[in-house]
Amino acid sequence: MKLKILLGTAREGRKSEKVARYITAKARELGWEAELIDVRDYLLAYTHRWKITPETERYRKKILEADALIIVAPEYNGSYPGELKILLDTIYEEYEALPLGIVTVSSVTGGVRLLQELRLASVNYRMLPVGQVLFYNVDDLFKDGELRDGKYKERVERLLGALEKYARALRPIRNEVRRELGEEIGK
Repeated sequence: MKLKILLGTAREGRKSEKVARYITAKARELGWEAELIDVRDYLLAYTHRWKITPETERYRKKILEADALIIVAPEYNGSYPGELKILLDTIYEEYEALPLGIVTVSSVTGGVRLLQELRLASVNYRMLPVGQVLFYNVDDLFKDGELRDGKYKERVERLLGALEKYARALRPIRNEVRRELGEEIGK
């Protein structure tokens, strides 16, 4: 099973990178073929879906090979970062039947408003949000890149379990969509 973890901010000093790296490592530990996608590698200045750039095609291919997606992002002004929105908007059909985990990072609210915004957007993209983990005060939770709080470890494992269950169940739909898009499934 292939899992893509999308780190949704390019800001310097981003706390969410610790979380994204932890989730990538934990997913691999649990048997996923996990890959971190960093929005910094896809900094686009427009959302014109009909003009495919090399960056857009590279991102598109990564999403098409995914069985599930986790978005890790901080809450910015009650929503999600602009660079994440631009990247998400570069494709559309490719997201259909993709189970989604949402992981928010915020020192004050834990990212509740971000969670609401991303759940709504993901349904529009025809993804299926199946779970979430809200990280508060990341600096207090990690030491030397390792998550110290057992409750968060359990939540991440539960999220990965739900993603696997839905990824298996939705695979026939994803395969049909990908055939319609003319993509090889490779499964």
